[in-house]
Amino acid sequence: MIGVIGRNHSAKSLLTDLNPKSSIAEGFRALRSNLNYKDIEAKDKVYLFTSSVSGEGKTFIASNLAIVFANAGRKTLLLGADLRRPKLYKNLDSDNAIGLSTILTGENSIEECTIKNIAENLDVIVSGPLPLNPSDLFLSENFENLIKDLKSRYDKIIIDTAPIGLVADAYMITKYSDVNLYVVRQDYTEKDVVRFVNDLYENKRIENIYLVLNDVSSGSGVYGYGKYGYGYGYGYGYGYGYGYGAYTKDSDYFNENQNEK
Repeated sequence: MIGVIGRNHSAKSLLTDLNPKSSIAEGFRALRSNLNYKDIEAKDKVYLFTSSVSGEGKTFIASNLAIVFANAGRKTLLLGADLRRPKLYKNLDSDNAIGLSTILTGENSIEECTIKNIAENLDVIVSGPLPLNPSDLFLSENFENLIKDLKSRYDKIIIDTAPIGLVADAYMITKYSDVNLYVVRQDYTEKDVVRFVNDLYENKRIENIYLVLNDVSSGSGVYGYGKYGYGYGYGYGYGYGYGYGAYTKDSDYFNENQNEK
């Protein structure tokens, strides 16, 4: 496990809207520090975020890690690669008419789809319209060429993907990622998921995979919480109650998206 993010009691969910000295900001800086410590030779550029099912907080954590990398002076891109049921554009109050999907189909250029300076040093490309064939797009030469191009432009690329427990898209993208971060949520994610992630690691189905535990309550005693009086801060904001939007935890994720126009 490489990071622990606590529960967010604020109505805000992005660090750009919060006090930089707040506990939530400190929690994400701790995650960034852990990743930097692991990345001794500073070669890691591409970070992929996924989860087992909807509602575990991957988009929230990906977005805020991108912000803290940018705050540290790294030229950073947040890439919305959930082409099933994207939420990133909603969190940014952005249009989703163009984005990753239209870049891959040749309808738009990278420049046309890049939302510049969401924060200092931070650009964003949202998912774009839902395609009929997301998996085909990720297997295409266009996607490979896109990642190569983006790596030449940015120090850090944070990719938000669809839940790996529901569709195979994230598996395909791991071919291009340096670090794979699997978000699990306390008292929400099934315990078998941890064994599943361990299997991915031990059988080398996904290289460089790490768990991030999300929505940790302050009294749980996990990673310094509880009687030791030290924590990673509050950092969970993935739910309708916090104005952030969430998937529902059910098995209809893929089927629902097949019916979306």
